[in-house]
Amino acid sequence: MNRYQKLAWFNLIVIATTIIVTSTVVAIELRIRGYSTIGPCFVLIMALMKLNPFLFKKPKGPNSVVCHERDSLIVNRAAAVAYKLFWIVLVMSSFSLFLLIGPRNSVPTITLPLMVIGGALFMKIVCSVAILVQYGWGSNDNE
Repeated sequence: MNRYQKLAWFNLIVIATTIIVTSTVVAIELRIRGYSTIGPCFVLIMALMKLNPFLFKKPKGPNSVVCHERDSLIVNRAAAVAYKLFWIVLVMSSFSLFLLIGPRNSVPTITLPLMVIGGALFMKIVCSVAILVQYGWGSNDNE
């Protein structure tokens, strides 16, 4: 398993943990108080993704290679797929808000920051999955 695969798995684990913990806390708080104010604080678990450079260091030394051409191509393709799907999902979610709420009603102010956070999570998830899928297509000899 190379560095990019480890990064992708780490990102997916951190995002899944964040979603599970935040959803659980919000559900418990909604059940107890009827509203939730502490839920967004648990999104800070995603700050663990900033530890990537320290946990998965680039190899150092004269004979070490950070990434090959295939690795760069895989990462670039994954980013392109994530970017394209992000815009499709953003437009679809914006129009679905219009269809669900209606043209005469207003959107709650919390919706817009949640769409931004959701879009960032979506891009990170799609990029990580795309990296893992593309490495899965090749043989194990290429690692």
